[in-house]
Amino acid sequence: MNIHGKTALVTGGGIRLGRAIALALAAHGCNLAIHYNSSEEDALDVQKEARNSGVKAEIFRFNLEDYSTTDQLFGEINVSMGMVDILINNAGNYKRGSGLKTTQENLEASFNLNLFAPWWLIKAYVNQLDKDAPGRIVNICDAGIFRTATDHFAYRLTKKALCELTRMFALELAPRITVNAIAPGIMLPLAGYENIDMKLVAERRIPLERIGSPEIIAQNVLHILQQDFMTGSIIKVDGGENIV
Repeated sequence: MNIHGKTALVTGGGIRLGRAIALALAAHGCNLAIHYNSSEEDALDVQKEARNSGVKAEIFRFNLEDYSTTDQLFGEINVSMGMVDILINNAGNYKRGSGLKTTQENLEASFNLNLFAPWWLIKAYVNQLDKDAPGRIVNICDAGIFRTATDHFAYRLTKKALCELTRMFALELAPRITVNAIAPGIMLPLAGYENIDMKLVAERRIPLERIGSPEIIAQNVLHILQQDFMTGSIIKVDGGENIV
């Protein structure tokens, strides 16, 4: 797919990985529907930068934990910008806690945003896509889920399920729509842990002895969007951490 002139919805597009993905798309001529929930100032900043690249960019506030109303989000985008050609499911939460310490509330919140929202968004995306139009869906997973651990119980469950959802939809939506995922490793400090020495963490855990960056993930998103013979793939971008 030549993304120049296409329109992409990037969920959580105002901050962190979503911001880098959105701006990379804009730099390649892709119009942006920038979703946010609480980060309005950040979304506006991305909108401004994207427009400076010469593309159309609009922001859309939507609480994706209320996932069953995502048709409304696409309705707003379609009225404002026309059909969405590309869907990037990036928004998510990162609930801490082992299995025994995870509350029902945290478990439900994680499933609502990390799994059920992408499921509903994909359904709404497909429904608004022109009958003969090709489509591209990229889900953001996590390379850490390929090793069993007891921390972040709810988060890990939902991201594991999102990988399987990627494969299942890839099969169901072929051949017109490709569905792939990127599983990032350590790219940024976690919120609340900004003072951790990331260089030391990388030297201990990552064969390449360095952390990644949001821009690396954005480059991989661009790579996937340009492929016409790739679907159902989960690309690990983690400096080799998954093989240790």
